[in-house]
Amino acid sequence: MEFEELVCYSQTAILIVLGIGYLVNIRNKTGKPKLKAKNICPLCDYIISDQSVNYCAKCGNMVSHSKGLSLKK
Repeated sequence: MEFEELVCYSQTAILIVLGIGYLVNIRNKTGKPKLKAKNICPLCDYIISDQSVNYCAKCGNMVSHSKGLSLKK
């Protein structure tokens, strides 16, 4: 096998791999969009933008000590 043939085959293989990667990328982009979880105060329904905050900025209610669990008074 000559050098030119080897280069041609390797370029063909690279183009096939790039094509497969492109198709996988398009397939992942057309999937359902991921929903962002919102942290909402249970008393006043104020949307809290920072996930690490324990108190509501609007009413002062203690929101949570751990992720996903809200404390009730």
